[in-house]
Amino acid sequence: MQNLEKSLRLLQLPTEFAPLNGQINRRVENSLVEHCITDFTKMVRNPLTGKLEPTKTSTFKVESTESLFGAYTLNLACNHIHASDMDILEMTPTSYRLYKPYMEFTTNGLTYWIGWSEVNINKTAAGWDYIFFNEQGMNTTMSGPVPHDENIVTKTILRKDYVKTATYDGVALNKFTKSYPKYTIAQLKQKSGYSDLQLAQAFSWVWKVVAKDDSTNCLNLATDIVVTDSQVRGEVYINGILSKDIPYTTLTASYGQKLPGFVTRWKLYNPILQQGAYGSVWYLQMTSTQDTTINLVKGDKISYNDVTKTLTYIPGSTLVFDFEFLPAQGKNETWGTELNLDTFATKIYGS
Repeated sequence: MQNLEKSLRLLQLPTEFAPLNGQINRRVENSLVEHCITDFTKMVRNPLTGKLEPTKTSTFKVESTESLFGAYTLNLACNHIHASDMDILEMTPTSYRLYKPYMEFTTNGLTYWIGWSEVNINKTAAGWDYIFFNEQGMNTTMSGPVPHDENIVTKTILRKDYVKTATYDGVALNKFTKSYPKYTIAQLKQKSGYSDLQLAQAFSWVWKVVAKDDSTNCLNLATDIVVTDSQVRGEVYINGILSKDIPYTTLTASYGQKLPGFVTRWKLYNPILQQGAYGSVWYLQMTSTQDTTINLVKGDKISYNDVTKTLTYIPGSTLVFDFEFLPAQGKNETWGTELNLDTFATKIYGS
């Protein structure tokens, strides 16, 4: 069961993203690794000391590790577009491209930068490869921001050190010791021969997207806040269908198990007040079967009446409705919608 049109609307995605509707069960993490060989079978004379020394050579290879990773493609794309503020540059039947340019900002008189980032989503025989990569290098240290200069910005990588002698070949035996040298981006580009783009792609993450049957699998999650006069109601959607109208516990989640029950929460935020649980100034947790409707009243003090289900809020407040699958410990699949109580505009929570 699904209502894909509803899912796309709630996730604020263009209809062209419909073919991406599916599950992610695996993720591949790539990294650039330096392979350094100290070869005692090829001795050379050091022109400075006159002594014979083993030959040392370095090569750079992209190595990959694959692990289980559960997610939903439309939710991941929604996060990148709305929470990470990436722009959609391309949408074709076989590829999509998202991009966020380099940016700078000033805080407390200090200038910080965030490197560019990109997402490429490419059609494959098995489904889609959802590839994320970004500009490499540390933009801050314990001392503060680092200038955006490739001769200053650094990157720590894994190096595998092999030894080869007349009687022992560490390369053939795949025996090595690990070290973690720190190079400036300029040094790393010079040593590896990689460009900025190639360097970013060498450290990419690739989520493997597969199409699944919507009658037996959860393919996307969404929420909505319905405003009627001075009342609000939170709604949970699974596969674009209201949770009370779909037997969601029969569906398989992205992590390979049946969906459990869930809790819903109202959370109130105000930047001038002390924060409590979930960083909020007030919250109300309910079971999945409870009525989520509450009344709203603007006042000069925040309070909640359990009998009338009336929340009194102050100007400048934001109300969030979200849900989390059980056991609700902040580590399970969740989604939410945010409502500005001054303008009553809604947006994806966290965006």
